[in-house]
Amino acid sequence: MSRVRHCVECPKCSTRYLLAFSPYGNGSYLVPTAYGSSNEYTLYCSCCAPQAVSRWKWDETKACEVTKAAYERGYGTSEEILAVPNKVWPIDISDCIAEAAQKSGRPR
Repeated sequence: MSRVRHCVECPKCSTRYLLAFSPYGNGSYLVPTAYGSSNEYTLYCSCCAPQAVSRWKWDETKACEVTKAAYERGYGTSEEILAVPNKVWPIDISDCIAEAAQKSGRPR
């Protein structure tokens, strides 16, 4: 697993949903509570009737490692979408600059 994405988890069935993949193939969907905002979301999970509804603030989302199959669906089980511990993800900006320069054809 190499993909790390943010997700939310249905409190009733524990299905985990990746942000920005809504609507999902199982009939569930995740929408921002305010149009154009990414600070708070409402999850409508199709695990029961009526749909299970839960609200999520951005800082309540989980960083998760995602299998290829779950990534392609946009949702999965806790075995397919694993929460990763809170940690700092180091980024070497020089790699980003070199890659951008290479794509543009300009020297560093």
